[in-house]
Amino acid sequence: MKQTVIKLLLVFLLFQFSEKTFAQSPILLNINSSASNSEEDTYERMLNKLYFYDSIERRDSLNYYITEVIDLCSKIDTSADINRKTVKKGAEVYTFIADNFLREKNISEAIIYFSHAQKLYNILGDKKTEATCTNKIASIYLNAGNRVEALKGFIKAASLSSKTKDSVGMASAYMNIAKTYWKQGDLHRTQENLNKALKIVQMINEPDLLSQVIISIAGLKKEQGDLNHSLSLYEEALSHTQSNGDSIGMARTLNNIGSIYFDFEEYNKAKEFYDRANKILENSNCLICKAFVKINLSNYYLELGEPNKAIELSLQTLEIGKKLNSEELQTNSLQLLIKINEKQKNWEKAFTYQSLLIQQTLESQKNNLQQISQQETIRLKLEQDKYITRKKEIEQALIIEKENQRENIFYISVSVLFLLLITAIFIIYFRLRNLRDKNIYITKQSEERKLLLQEVHHRVKNNFQIVSSMLRLQSYNFEDEKLRLNFQEAVNRINAMAIVHDVIYRQEKFKDINSKTYLEKLVLSLHKTGDSRIKILIDSEEIPFKIETLISLGIALNELITNSFKHAFNNEIDDPKIYISLHTIGNKLYELNYKDNGIGIDKESYISNFGMDLIETIIDNFEGEIKLVKDKEWSTAFKITFREF
Repeated sequence: MKQTVIKLLLVFLLFQFSEKTFAQSPILLNINSSASNSEEDTYERMLNKLYFYDSIERRDSLNYYITEVIDLCSKIDTSADINRKTVKKGAEVYTFIADNFLREKNISEAIIYFSHAQKLYNILGDKKTEATCTNKIASIYLNAGNRVEALKGFIKAASLSSKTKDSVGMASAYMNIAKTYWKQGDLHRTQENLNKALKIVQMINEPDLLSQVIISIAGLKKEQGDLNHSLSLYEEALSHTQSNGDSIGMARTLNNIGSIYFDFEEYNKAKEFYDRANKILENSNCLICKAFVKINLSNYYLELGEPNKAIELSLQTLEIGKKLNSEELQTNSLQLLIKINEKQKNWEKAFTYQSLLIQQTLESQKNNLQQISQQETIRLKLEQDKYITRKKEIEQALIIEKENQRENIFYISVSVLFLLLITAIFIIYFRLRNLRDKNIYITKQSEERKLLLQEVHHRVKNNFQIVSSMLRLQSYNFEDEKLRLNFQEAVNRINAMAIVHDVIYRQEKFKDINSKTYLEKLVLSLHKTGDSRIKILIDSEEIPFKIETLISLGIALNELITNSFKHAFNNEIDDPKIYISLHTIGNKLYELNYKDNGIGIDKESYISNFGMDLIETIIDNFEGEIKLVKDKEWSTAFKITFREF
């Protein structure tokens, strides 16, 4: 019995081998070769038509042939032995179509066809061109606001460039990765990737790329506050751009050097660099470059007490920002115009520009929502395209399966046994793959929601700051000092709530917030508006509080600190201090001690004080109480106990 089974299996294998040998016979190979050459000529003709109608800007004819060639390319069979020239032409066609959709700002279709081109270049093993397509897809995602997908693409492009030892591609990819991390506010990873890019360009002869990397690092150092290091890097970049004859690069670098000297308060030297940049840009069409020089010159004239020139330049920058639809330029111009008019006490114009800034902020939020909607559209289109591609692959597989079927009973019976085994393996495989795909999808959704939640808290913080700015601006119109102080106290209370959302935006977790970090930020914010002589000491555990708890705690502390600033200290107190401690004393039970060494507080002031009433109301919501206690070392001491639910 065993011998019979072995013989049957040997006959089956021999039958399979004979089929493959017959399929690869010289006659059939010649036929396939002729068909492939015909396909290659067809793709060549279609590609030439696309280039021709694109060059003469005949959109109707171009769109017609794009539809035709998309249908043609969809029939490329990548599952069998391929004709490399045909596949290469197909990849070139997909790249052309993707570039065309990108020019038309149809980014979802552009991503789809760059992805098709990327797949074909991957099949060809052309990793350099595959990296180019990957980089373009990532750039589209970055411009659309999808930093997660952009980061994945740039990292993949860097990996592909590394495999082909394409130094320029690697350096460009690392710069794009750094740019993405910079937009996310991750300056540490930005520095890491810029260093990688710098290490590569220093070993190759690419002076333009070298100057770009150095300028990026200089900008990062400026962002980190290391102005001296930033200045030396910009001077090095200036030398490179001068050697390369890169006038735009020279102008940008000169403008940045001027801004650093402005920060050093060397205003005449700053003006010298701004003028040099302006002179270079006189005959240039780079409006955005001119705009950034104008905004810096506006700051310069404001500092030197020439507000009219400052306003003129700011208005010019605002017009350029509107023309280029640049949110950054419009925001910077409006903020500067508000600052100038506030300095001149021209409150009506300041309020007008503040209203425009608020309108600009709302427009920005609207654009962000549109970006989110656009990202969802892209995702759905990509899913739809994957489904269509998969469907075609299945249809092709069925056709091949039908063509390969034989009427031999023995072959069918053995094949059934073989297929049953394969089917079981495939079921297990697809189940495992589906689980993996679901995990990837869930992870992706989690990352996107995390970014959205961070954005929400960031916007809430910004909205609080806008309200604070409007209240502060309104208070300038009051002649009553007491009323003005009341408005300032209201601003401080709003800032206490805004800081909570700022802390959430800058951390990984959103449910609980570190109390110590929040207290330090709150104290730093209040210090800016109070007496700089007063030292504030914080002794706090790192307690993870809910948002509601921390906001209430922040308002209470704001009242106590503000009260100390106003009433507790006079010129007779040599070393004014405030001491704040926060510790756990039981299960969800906490104790906050607040002390200062001021002149002390009498019981009548304590009872009649609105701030104390506000604190008691807040603490009552947490089943807590506030007591004015005696302390040998401190003039005033409060003990607050509360419970978090």
